[in-house]
Amino acid sequence: MKKSLLLILVSISIFTLSSCSQNPFNALPNTEIINSNTLEFNYYNGKTTEKLFEYTFSKEYYYFVGILDNNYRFTAINNYLDISNEFIDFLEYYDDYIVYDKFINDSYGDKVRLSLGATDGNFNLTNISIDNNIYDVDAYMSIENGLRIVFSYTEFYHNDELIIIPYYLSIIAYDIHEAYLKEYLPVNNDYVPEKAILTKYITHIIPLPPKVSILSSSFDENDNDLKNLGYYMKIIEDTSTNEVHTEKVCSEEITESCFEKEFSVVKGYIYDYSIDEILNFYELNYNGQYDGENFIFINNNLNYKIILGEKTTIRIYNVDDNSSQLEDVINFEITYYNN
Repeated sequence: MKKSLLLILVSISIFTLSSCSQNPFNALPNTEIINSNTLEFNYYNGKTTEKLFEYTFSKEYYYFVGILDNNYRFTAINNYLDISNEFIDFLEYYDDYIVYDKFINDSYGDKVRLSLGATDGNFNLTNISIDNNIYDVDAYMSIENGLRIVFSYTEFYHNDELIIIPYYLSIIAYDIHEAYLKEYLPVNNDYVPEKAILTKYITHIIPLPPKVSILSSSFDENDNDLKNLGYYMKIIEDTSTNEVHTEKVCSEEITESCFEKEFSVVKGYIYDYSIDEILNFYELNYNGQYDGENFIFINNNLNYKIILGEKTTIRIYNVDDNSSQLEDVINFEITYYNN
């Protein structure tokens, strides 16, 4: 679901809450603080890890990294003008990939307190005047390798100079699961007391337009006999007469005791795009084209089919303040395509 309203509410307290802490460098919940000049994202697909994103600043800054999600959070620690200039450059670098949501935030009045560079026990805050309006912004980006970035920040002008105060940067990989191995296990195996089939998976990133919500993946579907052992394994109890053995995917070299390719199916919503704009997104970036009646695109040498529904209106609820708003969306379904 879209994060805009939630991020706006949280970002209101970004400066005031941070100034109440005795130590500016205390880690936020579920984060650790680092001092680095790099934002990066390492993607593990079930077999290997690959660095898929890296952005380098001109110098080192303090920020908080999520222990579980590797997302980046910022508070009033760094010199506000230095880090503002860094993220102005960041937005200019990815300008061709960005869709913005921008909302006026009138809770600050005509000034905001920002850091000149925190030290132990002191945020070194100073009052910065606001020329006109102050905005909370969500910038949604889809970059070439299929990753999505959501960057939330506050912006305003001070003496005709743009100031950007970062709050949260999330790097997201939406993926499809591919089964690559099936192990037919005996009774009293390591997982269940019955005979069972253990399936192992790798994942592949699927590129999506900047503003999306994932509703479901067939990898997550429940079955009475199916047990999810994590993101890369599932097991199903099987009382058939299958002998204990291992199967790989069928190929020209492997034609017996094998299984045909299996991929999950991903469904969701796309915001702020028409059907033509979605198709154009894939044509420009991922060799999108029609194969008969099927519209396909390519990422990392795999073909995918996307099915688009008609534009519809849904109500998006914000659980934080019980508000809601109507959004125009298009349903999508993405599957592996083997012609």
